[in-house]
Amino acid sequence: MSPAPRILAVAVTAALSAAVLSAAIPSAVAAGDPDAAAWERTGRPERLMVIRPGTVALVSRGTVVRRLYPQTGALPLSWLVANAGHDWVARSSGDTSAVRMRSAVLLTPGTTLRIGPDTGKVLFTAGRTAASGTWIRGSRATLDVRDTSLGSVGEDGEEPAAEDAAGRPYLLMGAGGRLDLSRTTVTGFGLPDSGPGLSGFSGVTWGKGSTGSAVGSTFVGNRTGLRLAGSTGVTLSDVTVKGSLEDGVVLNRDAGTSIEGLTSQDNGRNGLSASGTDDRALTGVGTSGNRGSGIKATAQSGLRLTGVTSQGDQGGGIRLVSCAGCTVDTATVHGAPVALAVSGAGSRVAVDEPRFGTGTTGISLAAGISGATVSGGTVQGFERGIAVSGSAVTVRRTVVSDSLTGVSVYGQARQVSLRDVTVRGGRVGVTASDTTSGVALTDVRVSGTTRKGLSSASPGLRVTGGSVSGATTAVDLGASARLDHLTISGARRGLHLAAGVRATGTALDVLAERKGIEVGRDGRMDLTDSRVRAPIALFGPGTVHRAGRTQVTLPPFPWLGFAALLALTLAAGMQTVHQVRHRRTPTPQVASHVRNTA
Repeated sequence: MSPAPRILAVAVTAALSAAVLSAAIPSAVAAGDPDAAAWERTGRPERLMVIRPGTVALVSRGTVVRRLYPQTGALPLSWLVANAGHDWVARSSGDTSAVRMRSAVLLTPGTTLRIGPDTGKVLFTAGRTAASGTWIRGSRATLDVRDTSLGSVGEDGEEPAAEDAAGRPYLLMGAGGRLDLSRTTVTGFGLPDSGPGLSGFSGVTWGKGSTGSAVGSTFVGNRTGLRLAGSTGVTLSDVTVKGSLEDGVVLNRDAGTSIEGLTSQDNGRNGLSASGTDDRALTGVGTSGNRGSGIKATAQSGLRLTGVTSQGDQGGGIRLVSCAGCTVDTATVHGAPVALAVSGAGSRVAVDEPRFGTGTTGISLAAGISGATVSGGTVQGFERGIAVSGSAVTVRRTVVSDSLTGVSVYGQARQVSLRDVTVRGGRVGVTASDTTSGVALTDVRVSGTTRKGLSSASPGLRVTGGSVSGATTAVDLGASARLDHLTISGARRGLHLAAGVRATGTALDVLAERKGIEVGRDGRMDLTDSRVRAPIALFGPGTVHRAGRTQVTLPPFPWLGFAALLALTLAAGMQTVHQVRHRRTPTPQVASHVRNTA
């Protein structure tokens, strides 16, 4: 073979060997290079900066294309801007304080990345695929962001990136890491689900075993604004979350979380969702305009909500599901369909001094709960003020006003007690259906209802003390009842018993405008030491049995009103006599010499 063909054959063989070697490099690197292995482990992003103590590896599609060597200690983002290159991170041409991130960032143990304040705005590129997106993740590392804004931008320049962009950015700190955001705005973050079993990421997440804080910061238009998933000791202070596609804030299996001033508004689901942690205390949380509930808490015990507020949350103000030994203290809810809903097996809740107004139901205590206590507070302007279908419920010292039905006991409710409750206005004060039992009213005051004060078909109803005034029918009984020391006044009909109903009354005082007591066919009313006063004191085909010092009389004559009427009549008569006596008296004339007649 001549020298030329031999040389050509050697060159071709060498080229083929080089091509084979080049194709094998990524897999070989992935197997032996920790930075390439990190690229594999994090989902194979198109570009990845792996930050280690003293080094920064730039990994492109699995290949380490360059290594940088910053000084030891905390690494500022501005150093990466100056040294990594335009394809990875660079300042915007039109705004020198703005930075464009084109690479994902992985913080390895022992590293710290600082963003701001010299980088006033950082835009993370949202790729068309998850691999082409950008994010910052880490474990046993620190991410410190302050005095800046973080935003997303689509590959087409849209800012923020589209909600369904597969590569929207996110921040995630894992075990042993710390994530702090101070005076920072985060907009358009959060990776959507990419398919069955492939869940996305919230905008900002403190993962299991991580800690940190968000102080004086705002989170706008993220997938889920903030998520604490197994974190420890995270502080949220003066934080606003709004416009999230899903929940505003999610607390799940977190421990030692401190919240001081959290506002969550106009989110696609719940303002704040809490689960998985016992003995949690939430104070100073305000929600408004969320499509779901303002606050939703599920499957936990010992939760304490103090001073929380909700305004116009479309799915309800506060919703507690399977919440055992939980307390809601001085909560304020307005404009929600249901101000407070308690449901789920094992729920046992104490509600202290609520201030609920305007909606469909003020307090809903559903069937299947283990018990509930409502103490004090006001419930105003609902279709149903308090709705009880659960058992072992006590309501005391609460004022219910201007609701179509003040208190409704229905369903399979058992052992329901109302104590020192005031119901004002509306159509019906208190109702109890025929499927309930063990209903007791003590010192309950009902006034100003347009139809009925107390309407009960609950067998064995017991009423002790209290009063009913100003209704068409003060007390309407459709089942057996015992009434003791009850005062009825200002109603057209004081007490009505349906056909076949038997009831007893001791020390009753009934003052009605038309009928005192009306008993239906085969009904019986046993009165002891009572007083009935009405133009028609006793009415109906049923039986009224009187015992002790029971009195049945006409209502008292209104002597004071009669005296006033008599005085007015007398005055009118005297004035008429005076005018008749002086009808021909000439009109006085002023002397002609008088000039000043003022």
